[in-house]
Amino acid sequence: MTISGLPRDFDKFDLQRLFNPYGWVDYAKIILDPLSGQSKGRGIVEMKRDDQAKQAMAALQGKVLGTNPLNIKEAKEGGFKPQS
Repeated sequence: MTISGLPRDFDKFDLQRLFNPYGWVDYAKIILDPLSGQSKGRGIVEMKRDDQAKQAMAALQGKVLGTNPLNIKEAKEGGFKPQS
């Protein structure tokens, strides 16, 4: 899943904690600006089970954290591969 609207001070552990109530989080990453190293307010989450991911998306879509509502989308197939 791709998530936008995250608070700029969120780290990957905050992102993981946000999704953990809905199931096992395999991978969480905050997207950083390459020049400044600061968060872009976007992240990526992969969950163990699709049904849990869909439940998390439904529950968290539009939730306001800070000043912006979350926008959660399914990642495109083959569009992202975490590096080991």
